[in-house]
Amino acid sequence: MPYKDTKKSAEYKKSWYQRNRERAAATSKAYRERNRERIAAVEKAYRERSRERKARNMKAWHKLNPEKKAAYDKAYRERNHEKTLMRKKAYREQNRERVEAGKKAWRKRNPDIISENNRRRRCKKKNSSVRLTANEKEKILSMERTRQELQRETGREYHIDHILPINHGGIHHPLNLRILDGKENISKHNKLLPEAIALAPEHFRLYSERISPERAWEFVRQLAVGLGLGEDDLDALITGKPLKGKPTLEDFFT
Repeated sequence: MPYKDTKKSAEYKKSWYQRNRERAAATSKAYRERNRERIAAVEKAYRERSRERKARNMKAWHKLNPEKKAAYDKAYRERNHEKTLMRKKAYREQNRERVEAGKKAWRKRNPDIISENNRRRRCKKKNSSVRLTANEKEKILSMERTRQELQRETGREYHIDHILPINHGGIHHPLNLRILDGKENISKHNKLLPEAIALAPEHFRLYSERISPERAWEFVRQLAVGLGLGEDDLDALITGKPLKGKPTLEDFFT
């Protein structure tokens, strides 16, 4: 052996590699070509032995680095967007019956999500939706599950009602939703009740924070038109002050 000292041996190997980089690369390439199957089998066996350990390490890393993980996932999706779409399209075409069966089974398991998605889609068309947090989405889904359970137990129809109607700018958000008897909701239609007007300041805040101040003022003017109010009454709608000649919540309950 050139060296018995491990440190000197490592230094000798490193210097030899640097002097003979091309030769080493050619030797390595030739070895891989001669032993392709053997190398593939060794690598496969290693991956199988290390699968659980690698999964644990990745899970721990994701937990410690959520921002890096999100940035990596976003960059990956952007780099492979078209490739992913083509792969999904090819899979759907090759497995149409399986895909349709999966969709049917999913719809059967998730009637609450389907109803909520349809509701959000209608609100989006009327520009009456804002970005929701995960907690807010879960609250709405819980309300929808309760609505469906009430219908099953009573045999009566119940609706998810927008207290401030979406035709007047009411947003699709937990603060503006309630479960209402179907007949009562139909008779209410797009009426602006005092309880709806009382929600105007919170609507203004959410529109302003989650969309833009311009959309918030657009909402106030839209609501004012529905109430037959002028520009002088806009501040009262935002602050929740009593409106001249308009009913208040106290009037509503007396």
